[in-house]
Order: sequence, then C-alpha cells, then structure tokens
Amino acid sequence: MDPIRIGLAGYGEWTREALIPSLERDGRARIEAAAARTPATRERIRSELGSQIALHSDFTDLFDEEVDALILALPSSLHEEGLLAAVESGLPFFHEPPVANHRDRVGPVLRRLLAAGQVTHADMELRFIPVVIRAAQRVAEGAIGEPRTAMIRMRGSWSPDPTSGISLMHSLAPWYIDALDRVLGTSPRRVLVQDGRGFPGRMQSYSLTQLDYGGIWGSFDSNISAVPGMTTTLEVTGTEGELQTDLFTAEIRLRTLTRPEPEFERVPALEPYAGWPGMCECVAAFLDAVSGLAPERAGARAVARSHLVGLAGERSIDTGAWADVERLEELE
Repeated sequence: MDPIRIGLAGYGEWTREALIPSLERDGRARIEAAAARTPATRERIRSELGSQIALHSDFTDLFDEEVDALILALPSSLHEEGLLAAVESGLPFFHEPPVANHRDRVGPVLRRLLAAGQVTHADMELRFIPVVIRAAQRVAEGAIGEPRTAMIRMRGSWSPDPTSGISLMHSLAPWYIDALDRVLGTSPRRVLVQDGRGFPGRMQSYSLTQLDYGGIWGSFDSNISAVPGMTTTLEVTGTEGELQTDLFTAEIRLRTLTRPEPEFERVPALEPYAGWPGMCECVAAFLDAVSGLAPERAGARAVARSHLVGLAGERSIDTGAWADVERLEELE
C-alpha cells in the first residue's frame, strides 16, 4: 500500500513532540511537503525531516503539491484562516480546535466545516484515550448504577493568551467537556460558568463550569496557572457507587455500595505518549478515515457540539446565569 502523502502546515513544539512521533509510530503516512513562516523554521524542517520535503512559506501553497491529506498545526490566531482554506481545497485535513479565535466567528466557521464534503478530523485526543473509553463502557453497563454527578478536573501550568477572544472553558471544551460527554453518553443542555478571571481580557487562568445533563449534574474545573505538573482526573458518582479515572496514569478506581473495597483497572494508551495520552490513537483514527477504513471519529459534528457548549459558556459569562446549549440542527 502506498503511503498517505501529507502536507504539513506549521512546525511548532506540538508538531515536533506529538504529531510527528504519532505519524512515525503509525507508519502509514509520509510528509511530502511542509509550510512554515520563517526561514529558520523551514531550515529546521529540512534538517529534521529530510531534504526531500518541498518547503513553502505560505500554507496554501501546500494545496498545489501532490498530497493526499493535510495536517494543520497552526497558531490559534490562524485556526480560522487555515480551516476555511482547507475546506476550500477539498483535501482531507486534520486540524486543531478551537475553530476560531473569537466567539463571534465560531458559528460561521462551524457552518462551513459542517458543509465540507471531505474528511475532517479534529485533534480531540482525550476522546481516544483508552481509559476514557473504558470508563464510558463501565458507566454504560451500569457498574455504578444510574449516574448522578460527574466532574472532570484539569491542572496545568501555561500562560493564558491575552489576545484570545474566547474564554478558557470554551477553548478547552473540545477536549475536557467532550471527554465528560463520552463517559456519560450524552451532552449538556445548559451551562453555568463560575468565572475566575485571573487575567485581563476574555481568557481566564481558571474557571469552574457547571453542566446540566438533564438528571446528571456535571462540572469542569480548570486551572492553567496551577503548580507545575499536568493532571487530569474524571469522577462519576451513581446510585450504586463511584468511578474515578486518572487520564495520565490510565487507572480506573471503582467502588460500589455492595463492594466498598476499591477495584482497580489500568487501561493504558499507546506508550510512550506522543505529547499526550491518546495522540497516537487520534492520529491513527485520522489516517483510518483518510484510507476509508473507518468513519470519522472526531469530525465536524463532534467539533460543533463541543463549540456549542463553549458558546453557551460565553453567554453565561456575560449574564452570570445559566445559558441553554443550542442544538446542532440550528447550525446545519
């Protein structure tokens, strides 16, 4: 089978630490052409990926190369421009959420994405983490009875972007709230953001988001100015017990009313991690979709659902009250 020829836009830290190792581990794709804005970055691509790669300063020049698919690893300020250009190219593409850097542009960009005729795949790696998938299975099979509350908690240490036109919960929803949705098997109906500014502008350093799943109360507790050391945990309590999951150690801890002694299960992602648990699985799913081996698993509808929750969060921040999540059908 011939390799999938990739056009790569962007060569920052995430590309080098996560995307390239994921592609190399999978082995089905070859980077044919790449684009970067500065001569220094283009020279780094040549030295690290090989002299055979066609190099460009403008990512739209990749569309004229003989490539089968695109990977967009652009700065957040260029997400909208890159995504819209990729849609127009007709080529299958992998892209980074959020889809736009300002909340007023999210809806129009989502409509274009939903109307795209090609394979589109978002870098939503948390939904591909095996321990998240296993936790969803345990909840669905009734291991803790009927779910009643759920929380996903994230601690990181990086600087907020003061130029961002969307909030912290909105920018992170395609990963963390999406993972909570996967485990609960449903999406929230309304949102309340208990805003923690911590930084000038729209973007926060920390916030607590309450999620009404209609009979299940969820929350997303996020802090990107925490003590160094990344952690993400997810917990669901039900009528018959509780389930706790650590996304980095890949461990599930389950207790029930009839079996109070903890039951432990470890469901690791592909190791070593490529930047993050689930990245190797996420990139492999994109290549599966491009090859026609499987349907999209992080396509436009998944992206749109997470952004609709984010947009509800923006309205909640403005009003200080609960905000309803719009239906996906209103975008299509």
